[in-house]
Amino acid sequence: MTTKLLCTLIPPSEVLAALDADTGELHDDTGDYRPSDLDPEAHDTEESDEDAYRRLTQKAEANAKRRGQLKRPTLADRYVRDPSARAAVIKRCKNRCESPECAGHPTERTTAGLPILQVDHVRDLAKGGPDVPWNMIALCPNCHALKTYGENKEKLRRLLATTARCLHAEKLL
Repeated sequence: MTTKLLCTLIPPSEVLAALDADTGELHDDTGDYRPSDLDPEAHDTEESDEDAYRRLTQKAEANAKRRGQLKRPTLADRYVRDPSARAAVIKRCKNRCESPECAGHPTERTTAGLPILQVDHVRDLAKGGPDVPWNMIALCPNCHALKTYGENKEKLRRLLATTARCLHAEKLL
């Protein structure tokens, strides 16, 4: 067995040490934040928004000073994407957001004259989605954020999956 292959099978010692030390208890380092710091709907009657901004800024600056000391290299999976699949979606979209519910600026362009579009996988690669045009859709940043973080993201994902398949099929006719 080559050294390179062996290294991919045996986790680094830091990972093994962390696994040994893991108690299974969840750690949340946001315990000293107030509910109004994280939830825009929560109102803090003891502190004005301006005072809260000053307090949070001071905390961020203090954290930034030690953040460089806490940085460690990590390994992460990066999926190799097929540039032809992305190019096909860009051709298909005609420089417009493909979401049927787009309420933003579907034809907005950058200062270089390029469309502001993000080609996204409807079913994520990390969850087994294929890297093919019928599973991909061109979205403006707002629609992409709604698909990823929105309250109705599952409903939107289903709509986008159907839309991507239909647009793909229409192009092949």
